[in-house]
Order: sequence, then C-alpha cells, then structure tokens
Amino acid sequence: MNGQLDLSGKLIIKAQLGEDIRRIPIHNEDITYDELVLMMQRVFRGKLLSNDEVTIKYKDEDGDLITIFDSSDLSFAIQCSRILKLTLFVNGQPRPLESNQVKYLRRELIELRNKVNRLLDCLEPPTEPGVSTNLPESG
Repeated sequence: MNGQLDLSGKLIIKAQLGEDIRRIPIHNEDITYDELVLMMQRVFRGKLLSNDEVTIKYKDEDGDLITIFDSSDLSFAIQCSRILKLTLFVNGQPRPLESNQVKYLRRELIELRNKVNRLLDCLEPPTEPGVSTNLPESG
C-alpha cells in the first residue's frame, strides 16, 4: 500500500453553507435524507440549528440546483455523481443568518438611496419616458 487513501468508488459530498464549503467522504451510500440533514447539522455545528428550516440542493450535470426533498431524491442524486455538490439554504437564504451589522448597513444604504433620489428630484423635474426635453441652445 502506498499510503494514499483509496477513495475509488466512494461517495464524496461537498456541502456549501454560505462561504463555508466542507468535503465529506461517505462510506454508506444508503444514506437517508434525515441522516443527511443530521450530518449537515453536525458538520456546520454553530451555523445550523436544529430548528432551522434547511433546503438542500445539488448541482446536476447542467449546473442547475436541484432540490433534494426526500430519500428517493437523494439516492437519485447519488446515482448521478460520485462527487455530490450540495448547497444548503437556511430559512430560505443561501447564507446562515443576517448579522446585525449587515442589517444596519442595509438600512443605511436604503436611507442613502432615498436621500439621493430626493436630491435628484430637486435638481430636475422628472420626465416621462419617451418625452424629449428641450434644452436651451447656446448661441
């Protein structure tokens, strides 16, 4: 034996939660959907809570994200690829949770956008689409 792991025929799961990507070798391909969810909660401990609503999707041969809804979807996904690329969506979001900092910045940016729009409205009257404005000619 040359010291390398023999991964031939083994299933590899690459799971992504936000920017965090984990690589997990699977020895039992008869994994159920519930076991997969429990595994994801262990792998992403601290980022994934047991009461979070988790949607798991895999990338198919066309690069599309296909939802895994139950164990039969999971076994079909495993048949399609030896490296199963999963993306986890938590509570409908592709990243775990919004931090207070992100919420604060979002509010600030919305306020700035509204201020800029008000200032632009003061500079020139809004024009209707398709109506040309007559600019004074210099002469």
